[in-house]
Amino acid sequence: MFIIDVTILKDKGIMPISFGVEKYEKIENVDDLNMGLEVGELAPEIDLLDMEGNTQKLSELRGKKVLLNFWASWCGPCEIEMPHMEKLYQKYKDEGFAVFAVNMSQSERNDDDAEKFVKRHELTFPIPMDRDGVVSRDYDVVGYPTSYFIDSDGVIRHIVLGTLDEEYLENQILKLP
Repeated sequence: MFIIDVTILKDKGIMPISFGVEKYEKIENVDDLNMGLEVGELAPEIDLLDMEGNTQKLSELRGKKVLLNFWASWCGPCEIEMPHMEKLYQKYKDEGFAVFAVNMSQSERNDDDAEKFVKRHELTFPIPMDRDGVVSRDYDVVGYPTSYFIDSDGVIRHIVLGTLDEEYLENQILKLP
């Protein structure tokens, strides 16, 4: 994991939050990051169990605009953006929008942390659990949070590494075809 210079991210609408940046090498341009998957590619299938043991598949959301988010309960920036995601999910879910928030379970300190996080934030969208880190490898997740904006055909339209504020999230949701 690494920290990105927050001034670059601020220009992209991402909240200026950093933790311990002084001990990491500064990345001059966020567009130079190799995040694996690229805009225009079909989003790879995700098939995971959620906290209740139910199967959650990304492909079942085909036909909807999707915010695919990778997060962990210990991630401060994730803590900040999740309430925005829930608010916008409630606002747009009846208009064909879905949130698919994959918990990076292999990085959690204990099994209860993710569940406590979900309850604390009263999250109602699907929370698939990536217990073995398979999906994070498939999506080449290099830091948390990472978000993919996916159109109704399952095509990746935008990728963001870093914390998203409500206005930026909403603008990206509305841009999805």
